[in-house]
Amino acid sequence: MATVFAVFAILLYTLSSFRQYQAISAGTPKHRQQVLGLGSAAVVCHGIAWFSQLSNAHGLDFSFFNVGSLISLVIATMLVLSALKKPLENLLVGVFPMSALIILLSLILPTSQKSLGIIDQGITSHIILSIMAYSVLTIAAFQAVLLIVQDRQLKHKHMTGIMRVLPPLQTMDRLLFEMLSVGSILLTLSIASGFLFINDVFAQHLAHKTAFTILAWCTFIVLLLGHWRFGWRGKVASKWTLVGASFLILAYFGSKFVLEIVLHKA
Repeated sequence: MATVFAVFAILLYTLSSFRQYQAISAGTPKHRQQVLGLGSAAVVCHGIAWFSQLSNAHGLDFSFFNVGSLISLVIATMLVLSALKKPLENLLVGVFPMSALIILLSLILPTSQKSLGIIDQGITSHIILSIMAYSVLTIAAFQAVLLIVQDRQLKHKHMTGIMRVLPPLQTMDRLLFEMLSVGSILLTLSIASGFLFINDVFAQHLAHKTAFTILAWCTFIVLLLGHWRFGWRGKVASKWTLVGASFLILAYFGSKFVLEIVLHKA
């Protein structure tokens, strides 16, 4: 049953992103209700498919692609909810195909059968906070990419289809720092919970993950302080957002990929 819902999620994600691509090409948000409706249905199917494993006697599967699927689920859910009030549906063109691809890979590619049964509540809270922080900051990275493109097109006075449907630059900039603020708070809580509930965060298999996570946290905090004190925004803020997001990707998926895919360790 979980596989059926996963396939439906892939199809709905793909259809929703295609309709939004059509809207961008036409320079009009005429497909907005269809895009959000299909996206909402995709998120529901994705959620059912992922959380159905909670009834698995072997516990939660935290393998490489399954965790990626959960992160993409959180990203898609938050983006759909935000798009109901703010003009963020253009980000769906990047997020939804990514979610569909990760679900597909989790279905067709074998991974190590790493699962977590009943674990300490502190560790559970750390995992949840980490996933939420990565998700919000990933959305911020997508927003930063759009800001860079929008700023370049404005300077060259080259109004393309995507420019006609994006919100004003000031609105995009404000949305970026809202997401950075929320994501940094979640990342701070995630790091704090890690030091509290994990016996040795600098153990051999965690050292690089901890180091890159702290580097990401420092990058985002400096960026937020620079925005508050010196008014950093626009291209500068976008580039440093991508730097911080890159550290997060190296922190989690880098270690996951090496351990599970390259070294074949659970």
